[in-house]
Amino acid sequence: MNKQRHHIIQFACIMALLAAIMLQGFTHVVPTKPLSPYTDKVKVEKQDLNWKSYLDGSYQEYLAQQARKSTGFRKFFSRCYNQLAYSCFGKIANPNVIEGKCHEFFLKGNIDDVAGKLLLASYGTVDYAKVVAQKNVQETLTLIDSLRQHGTQFLFVLCPTKPAVYPEYLPEAYKDSVSDFVLAEYYAQLFRENDIPHIDFYNYFKTIKDTFPYRLYTRTGSHWSEATIPFVADSILRKIETLTDYRLPSVEVIDPNLSRDYSDQDGELETHIDLLLPLCKPKVSRPVFTLQDTIGKDRPNLLVVGDGYFTPLQGSCFVNAFKQWDFWLYNQTSISSRPELNWKYLNQLFGTTETLKQADIVIALYTSNYLLNYMSGFTQSALELYANGGTQEQEAIRSIMESIKKDPEWFGVIQQQAQERGISVEENLRLNAAYVFQMQKNEQDQ
Repeated sequence: MNKQRHHIIQFACIMALLAAIMLQGFTHVVPTKPLSPYTDKVKVEKQDLNWKSYLDGSYQEYLAQQARKSTGFRKFFSRCYNQLAYSCFGKIANPNVIEGKCHEFFLKGNIDDVAGKLLLASYGTVDYAKVVAQKNVQETLTLIDSLRQHGTQFLFVLCPTKPAVYPEYLPEAYKDSVSDFVLAEYYAQLFRENDIPHIDFYNYFKTIKDTFPYRLYTRTGSHWSEATIPFVADSILRKIETLTDYRLPSVEVIDPNLSRDYSDQDGELETHIDLLLPLCKPKVSRPVFTLQDTIGKDRPNLLVVGDGYFTPLQGSCFVNAFKQWDFWLYNQTSISSRPELNWKYLNQLFGTTETLKQADIVIALYTSNYLLNYMSGFTQSALELYANGGTQEQEAIRSIMESIKKDPEWFGVIQQQAQERGISVEENLRLNAAYVFQMQKNEQDQ
């Protein structure tokens, strides 16, 4: 009898668990933390129901994938699996994350960069990479001349990656693969030889890593740590002062703020591997800092073209040293102090020429792996904007705007779209006209 009762209890528990999973799948009443796209193995591509998709089975496959993705507590179970694989076998679910010595985590792409694999994949040989670099530097000199003619100064900020600063923590399998030729060091050499204003954090970070009071890169970070941001920000401000007559404020740390509560920037690689339990991590500095001596200082306009390494600077008091600032992420997306230019695609944006001409300082800020696509094509696009003043582009876009207004059906769509987007009709009209202009230009280029 006791044995039968024991089986009944087991059966009831199993059915209750299955019912909870099914209920969660339908209602998602219990909130669960989303998985990183790097480890979420279930990919669902929308498939419309039609005769073709039904007969070839693609629609049925879509329904099966959708059912898997909506399974109750799937994210929790995935984290349990990832935790078991990591804790017992040292396996990481995300192939882009590599664990090195002393539980240091690296991005595989950054390791491939210092190993020279990305360079060879892009250029084929080191000699050809040098030829391209020399050409890029000559074009940069032309750009600097054009900028100075408009009263604008230029500064290139070379940023390191974690494997370049801490190669001693790389796994043994990767440690001996560090390349003798480093593209960032070659660019730094060319910048010195051609007197191009720059800050070489790539090499400087290597020299200060043992004397800097805090880690330049945290155990679970792939960007420079929060602790370095006041130092980087003040270094850039001081460098701008040496290039110009501007008097800029200084950066002062008020509180080092030691904490085990890591920022997204310092703990990003931990979030990329989706474990159930948090990793044991040492305290890091999350400094509280501010601008000092701001009274009577100049506030020039700043334009930054770069990669994600500028994001922590953009989110700090550093940008308050400038009257107006714009950040062109990968020379594709505008992030700006002006709401009308914020989070807009440059190829659909009115005012790129004006932004460039209004800038008192242009900073190119790139890490070594993004030097393969030098300045994301900014040199060429900036020279083109200066060459025609943007007038031809503006006139063409205005002409398209007038054509849209004369088409009642098209203009009606524009008005409805503007309401859905929560923007003015005029702004949406410009965005659509700029998009049509870009499509026409692409067709002509082809």
